[in-house]
Formats: sequence, C-alpha cells, structure tokens
Amino acid sequence: MRLSHGYCSDIQRTYRLPDGNPVPEEVQVAFRACWQAIQAGADALRPGTPGHAVDAAARAALVAAGYPEYQHALGHGLGRATHDGGTLLGPRWPRYGQTVEGPVRENEVYTLELGVLVPGHGFIGLEEDVVVRAGPRSGSRSGRTT
Repeated sequence: MRLSHGYCSDIQRTYRLPDGNPVPEEVQVAFRACWQAIQAGADALRPGTPGHAVDAAARAALVAAGYPEYQHALGHGLGRATHDGGTLLGPRWPRYGQTVEGPVRENEVYTLELGVLVPGHGFIGLEEDVVVRAGPRSGSRSGRTT
C-alpha cells in the first residue's frame, strides 16, 4: 500500500471467521510460534547486523517450536517501493546471492514476514513493518520501531 507521503506499507494479518466455536488449540499454538519467531527476528534487527543473521534468529525460533523452515526470506527493505532493494533479511541460499550479507542500518525500514500451514485450518501469516533503531527494542506493534 502506498501511503500519502509516497512511502509504502506492507503488512499481513490472519483473520478467522467466527463460527461460535473457540479457536482450535493447534491454530493458537501456530499463531504464537509465528509471532515469537517474528519477535526473535526483531530482537536481532540491530544496526550493523547482516541480513542473514536476522533471518537465522527467526528461522531458528520457528523450527524450535516444531514447524518446518519457511521457504523464503524473512523480510525485505521497505521504502518508496514495496521491495525497495538493499539488504535482504534471508538465509544464505544461492538464489539470494550477496543481498543477505549486507548490514542493516539505523532508520532503515524492513518487513518481518512468515507463516505456517495448519492442516485442516489454513495458513497463519503475519507480517510487521519495523524501523531499525539502536538501543533497546521498544514495543511490539505494527509500524513500531525496533
């Protein structure tokens, strides 16, 4: 989505249509695992950290929760284009080349996005837009600084 000042937003949310039943436990567990993996990536997103290290933190958290590795990068730069180039927050896979080796820089904006398939229930997908800041991470909301 392009905002009025010319910059883009790129978020993803998961919704469940109410059916009168409680949210199944396996859906709640998957949602928490995705959220905790995104938080692990946000914790690693500090000035000077290479993109592959940010991805590795989130990937390890999701796998430790019992889910398979996602088959894409954790995130990308966000600016006047939705995929604004620069450092990619992804694994050291050949298809990403050197884009994951660069450091993230203070005040850059990145997406942190991943999800898992919950058999019989669908896909849990979450994506946050974050601003890289030095110092302690603050908050856990979309559009927040990290």
